[in-house]
Amino acid sequence: MLLGYNGPLAEGERVLDPARRFGTPIADLVGPMPYVQRQTLIDDLGVHGIQRYWKSGFVPELSDAFIDLIVERAAGMPSPMSVVGLFYVHGAASRVDPDATAFGLRGAQWDFDIISQWTDPAEAEQQVRWTREFWSEAEPFATGGVYVNHIAGDEPDRVHAAFGRNYQRLVAVKNAYDPGNLFRLNHNIKPTV
Repeated sequence: MLLGYNGPLAEGERVLDPARRFGTPIADLVGPMPYVQRQTLIDDLGVHGIQRYWKSGFVPELSDAFIDLIVERAAGMPSPMSVVGLFYVHGAASRVDPDATAFGLRGAQWDFDIISQWTDPAEAEQQVRWTREFWSEAEPFATGGVYVNHIAGDEPDRVHAAFGRNYQRLVAVKNAYDPGNLFRLNHNIKPTV
């Protein structure tokens, strides 16, 4: 578990204590660190030579049924390099008006990620199948929204879901400033002009 808390140290210690006592940790490296440093903790997931396939979406709550599904599917994870991630989006992120920025999926929710990772190209079909099957069981728990940076390469149709009701406003910006779609090497918002 990668734990984090933004705020007063004593409150962070209190909030994180139950997770730190969960099970028998191999190591407890929780301690004060700058936010920018914490943001680098999973950078090594992108090491050269590691192949990756993922599915992701927001879930409104961690129900018992959803947690049971995660535990069950993680037990059959075909690669020890794979990750099931849960990132709690709340606090300041949920207090911003949904219309104030491009990202309009505000509100307390969990960003749920199934990330298969492997090194042998021959394993690709098995890894992708496991991820897709897991996602098909998890998707009924999801809201339909997704964080734009967590959209898989084979899901370009989910870009709309990443911006929610702000998508049409972003299309208008794209029409005005990039009608030729020069900036398209990303999860693209296509112009309509």
